Amino acid sequence: MPEMSVRFQLLSSLLLELIAILRDRQGDTWTAIAKVAAHRSATIAIDDTRLHIKVASAPDLEVQIQTAAPDAEDSFEATGDALRDIMFGRSSLEKSVASGKVMIRANFSSLWKIRAVVAAVLVDAEVEPRLSEVWRKFDQNW
Repeated sequence: MPEMSVRFQLLSSLLLELIAILRDRQGDTWTAIAKVAAHRSATIAIDDTRLHIKVASAPDLEVQIQTAAPDAEDSFEATGDALRDIMFGRSSLEKSVASGKVMIRANFSSLWKIRAVVAAVLVDAEVEPRLSEVWRKFDQNW
């Protein structure tokens, strides 16, 4: 098994923290995430860091993260700068996808659900300091 990079460990940690915060909050955002993510997996690529995330059944959504197989097709690709722009309101997910800064491989129905979840998480970050802290950690350490 290849050695895990510092960025892989950071991204894994931040994703798990994000999920834990949203699970703790419950509410509409968590319900939407549970509907979209349950029983699914995805390969995520941020800059040169790739990971595979697998989500178990709702309602708790147990999450497993491991290194992505070299030949796995990326479900989501973005640069760290594109993510920062979305997190801090300088760009929208839609604009980032349209400009090619973010790539999401999914059918239209799934894209629509992903868009709704991202929008809900961004709104929650405005009132939940723990989410803002996740954004700050990404910004500072990526």
